[in-house]
Amino acid sequence: MVLATGRIGKPYCGYGTITGQGNGQGGREHGHKCDQLPGNRDITNPEHRKYIAGVWGIDEKDMPGKGLSAYEIIEAIHKGEIKGLITICFNPLVSLPNNNFVREALEKLEYFVVIDFFLNETARHADVIFPGSLHEEEEGTVTTAEGRVVKINEAVTPPGEAHRDSEIIIELAQRLGAGDKFAYQKAEDIFNELRVASKGGTADYFGITYERIEKNMGVFWPCPSEDHPGTPRLWEDKKFRTSDEKAHFNPVPYRDPSEVVDKEYPVVMTTGRVVSQYLSGTQTRRIGKLVDQYPEPLLEINPKLAYHYGIKDGDQVIVKTRRGEATFPAQLVETIREDTVFIPYHWGGLQSANQLTIGTLDPISKIPEFKVCACQLIATGKMASVKTKETAYQSF
Repeated sequence: MVLATGRIGKPYCGYGTITGQGNGQGGREHGHKCDQLPGNRDITNPEHRKYIAGVWGIDEKDMPGKGLSAYEIIEAIHKGEIKGLITICFNPLVSLPNNNFVREALEKLEYFVVIDFFLNETARHADVIFPGSLHEEEEGTVTTAEGRVVKINEAVTPPGEAHRDSEIIIELAQRLGAGDKFAYQKAEDIFNELRVASKGGTADYFGITYERIEKNMGVFWPCPSEDHPGTPRLWEDKKFRTSDEKAHFNPVPYRDPSEVVDKEYPVVMTTGRVVSQYLSGTQTRRIGKLVDQYPEPLLEINPKLAYHYGIKDGDQVIVKTRRGEATFPAQLVETIREDTVFIPYHWGGLQSANQLTIGTLDPISKIPEFKVCACQLIATGKMASVKTKETAYQSF
């Protein structure tokens, strides 16, 4: 929309990537996706691979190729192509679709290691659990949606026998014989490697230092040198990184979702978030005031659709898809379409919306079709019992 209206690169007309997590922007610039390298580099590009191999002190041939996305990993486990897995702060048993399929995959693993700060639903399937750290317990940087790199300082030390995530990774590397590649003494050493690794990339951090970040309340990338002021606004020069230096639209033709409604499953089901819960709820379902606001998932349904099924506000409703079924209290709202119901996904177990969703992936982004599948609604005629804070905590 910014491009279509001619506002790109102009004051007060910024845009940002809308990611699902607070540092989704920064993580991509660091190369945490399976097809990326630091600095927004492409892991399939020979020049990019050669440069990063040099930074890391490895042979380019030893660098893996493009990997699998999260749900493709689950599929590969089912195929027997992946036998062992290590995850960090990831709760796929709640956050991935068709989670009965996910559970079966976790049970097939020969060896499963989890690094997390709380015992979540997925961690219960692990062979080994390393208690890790919250971001308040470690030093590092995050990048805002506007491209500002800011520093997070350690507020408290990890409790008990918990360790900082970076310490866990460093010690694992040492025990696996790769300690020389992870010879960091402090968090700033890791960031300084990122500066070099991103140098020359589109997300260039090379000129950003801890000192500059703290002095200036953050620095905008790209920042190619320490005397560069940073780039608060991209594309002011209107010279885009294309052959003709012009921005181009990528029109996408409409296609139906993989599962459309029919006589057997006549209602569209969609999932999403509520303001008082976050992602898989590993943190927020432990915070009393947030649990009080939204203690359990509700089925949002338009009054006209509810009337058609004889559903009243607060009634228990069975929602059934081709993956399974679950029961949720109805909440009648006029803010949703008459052919669609909404269930937030932050809960696990019998309250999980993602036991119903479909694992079809977008062919380009590899993101599952969380937002649409076909369902049945079955009215039970029973009112839901009032969920209390105590019973809400029992999901853990």
